[in-house]
Amino acid sequence: MLNIEAINRRSVGLSKAILKRRNLFLAIMVLVLACSAYGLKQLKTDTDDSHYFDEGDSLLIAKDYMASIFGNDNFCAVLLKTGNVFAPDVLKSIREMGKELLDGVPYADDVVSVTDMEFTQGTEDGLDVSDIVPSVIPESPEELEAIRNAVMAKPSLKNRLVSEDGRYAWVMLRLKNIPDGTVDEHGEFIEMVIGRKVNEIAGQEKYAYLHPQTTGWPVINLEKRNFMAKEMPRLIGLSLLFVVILLSIVLRGVRGVLFPLFLGGAGLAIVLGMQGLIGISTDPLVMLMPIFLSFSMAVCYSLYFINFFRWEFQRTGQRRWSLEHAAGETGWPIFFSAFTTAVSLLSFCFVNLRPIRWVGVTSATLTILLFVLTIVLLPILLSYGKDKPAVERKKEKDSWLDALMKRMGARVLDYPKLIFSIAALAVIASVVGLFKVEVAFDLRRSFGTDVPYVDRICRISETPLGSLYSFGVGIEFPDEDEARLPENLRKLETLTERIKEFPLTKKVHSVVDVLKDLNMVLNANDPAHYALPGSREEIAQVLLLYENAGGTEAERWIDYEYKRLRIMIEIDDYNSGEAVRELNAIRQWGAELFPGAKVILTGTLCQFTQIQDYVSWGQVQSVFMSMLTISMIMALAFASLRIGLIAMIPNLLPAFFVCAVMGFFNIPLDMMTVTVIPMLLGLAVDDTIHFINHCQLEFMRTGNYRESVRRTFLSTGKAMLLTSCVLSLSFMAYAFSKMVIFVHMGVLVTIGVLVAVMCDYFITPNLIVRLKVFGDERK
Repeated sequence: MLNIEAINRRSVGLSKAILKRRNLFLAIMVLVLACSAYGLKQLKTDTDDSHYFDEGDSLLIAKDYMASIFGNDNFCAVLLKTGNVFAPDVLKSIREMGKELLDGVPYADDVVSVTDMEFTQGTEDGLDVSDIVPSVIPESPEELEAIRNAVMAKPSLKNRLVSEDGRYAWVMLRLKNIPDGTVDEHGEFIEMVIGRKVNEIAGQEKYAYLHPQTTGWPVINLEKRNFMAKEMPRLIGLSLLFVVILLSIVLRGVRGVLFPLFLGGAGLAIVLGMQGLIGISTDPLVMLMPIFLSFSMAVCYSLYFINFFRWEFQRTGQRRWSLEHAAGETGWPIFFSAFTTAVSLLSFCFVNLRPIRWVGVTSATLTILLFVLTIVLLPILLSYGKDKPAVERKKEKDSWLDALMKRMGARVLDYPKLIFSIAALAVIASVVGLFKVEVAFDLRRSFGTDVPYVDRICRISETPLGSLYSFGVGIEFPDEDEARLPENLRKLETLTERIKEFPLTKKVHSVVDVLKDLNMVLNANDPAHYALPGSREEIAQVLLLYENAGGTEAERWIDYEYKRLRIMIEIDDYNSGEAVRELNAIRQWGAELFPGAKVILTGTLCQFTQIQDYVSWGQVQSVFMSMLTISMIMALAFASLRIGLIAMIPNLLPAFFVCAVMGFFNIPLDMMTVTVIPMLLGLAVDDTIHFINHCQLEFMRTGNYRESVRRTFLSTGKAMLLTSCVLSLSFMAYAFSKMVIFVHMGVLVTIGVLVAVMCDYFITPNLIVRLKVFGDERK
């Protein structure tokens, strides 16, 4: 059996050495905090979704490869809504906005709108490719109506650039390839600059009558960053308020409130400051979790320490002696708790997504650092003060909480059958809910329309021109010139027609649209000829006429070697299961229609389905590794495999219960909720460690299980409840967010922590006694 008394004596010795040199340690702490404060100024966030993946990820390789051939598919766009797009003042404003975007936005490549686009018309010499709206915008209704009719006669333009009813229109800004990590002269990521410039130009008063709504990933990422910059301080403030109120009620002292919060802030400043110094950045979406963990864990560890310190100080009146012995009693269990929590958090590294791995490494580092600060800095801060004279030492009357712990300690072992039966029923119900959990990651379901930029994106997608997501399909043939063979183009047409039948599909774009339009134009705009040219010679002639006329739009859909084809699919809704089925169907049809060719999938929808795959497999791996490593560590620490395995039993029930809540209440497994179960295992096992550690210590002293459990409830039960309340209140602040993904996180963690402490109160002591994990009792 582990000799806890010996470990406690070493902890007392270490505390004496620290307090003896307290001024030196304080000076070192001030220096470290000064460096960290400088590093915090260098800390940057990264909102680019493509950075979720590792550099060698197949999805990123495919994306870069397609971009090198067909150009960057990144863009910004402004959706305009007015009574009549073809009114002269509206056309003038559209052209003016396009020019401002092209001139004022960094890395702008090309503007596409009803006034600036390739419009093909037949001539005596063949083809003319020019703007349909002349440089001097006409005022007469007849000329404007002629422009409208010409645009609406082209299927490739109707409900794509302009809505059929003439009320909506796009102004689209295509962007050049942007090197990764590009910043402006002020050090700001260029993508943020692009998004801000687009919003500034579209938001001018002169365009207000057009009701402009901006979109595109630079705009979305900018507004995501701005939203999080407001949301994070609000949620952190709420969390701190809840914790301060609880600490004020429980500890009733300024030191007991300020010192734990200072430790949390110091730990956070050191870790994030060092990341700023070495240039580590991450998505602001996941930054909240380490912040909440930092303050809540600092308060929890401090509560254990302060609880024992106050008890000793009340008994002896000797401040330094009480601090040394509080370190002796709590040093080992706090270290053990911090270590197991850190190991559990490091299991996030099995999720193949950079932000989740960042959460794991950052949170684990914070946990270990907070242990060090609790054992080193907290005693130093509490050491400044006077001893209490003997006349001031009074025995305080037991609080209602102390009385509750006494009753629980005396009665919890009286109803083992009832407790185990309730636990078994809860596990069975949880397993049913577990199979209802769905993996999903999309704007509507994960973020919610209470978030302003998400609401705007969803409203845009509901218009005739808008869409929610898009993705691309590339077909690469073995040899050049195969892409323009009639049989391959007809197969491409077949593939696009099949894709149009998908439930999620809203629009499909490809070179088929360009060739059909050219064929119709060369046949006197006869709609009957809106079809692919019939022979290889006709296709070659049409493309030659088009290129000679200055047409370039086709280059986005077929490469100059005629070896590759590209399709873009827009969708206006999202369902994770349907998305996976459709992508798999495209792969299968591509292989059947184009044997020997390579089918390449890229785009937002592909990213989301890949994230789902990483999340689902990562969840399984991280939970398994977390359980395995925690069990092994506990077995080694307590020198008993039985204790290690038994200790995991009360900690599995909260995990199962949280999964059941997700399944029964339709909460998806996404980028945030995937972290809940491993984190819960790490947090829940803290109370189990404290309970088993003190129970084992008391058993060594008394040799009696019932008496050991009673004493453990008196010494540790109150702190366990308080730390669980701190964790619950800290994460409950998430529930007040506008973002659904945070609300889910707050509710699930709160439920999990409360279920965990109930398991430690009722299941853990009964397992210890029934299985006699510390050996036989002594008389």
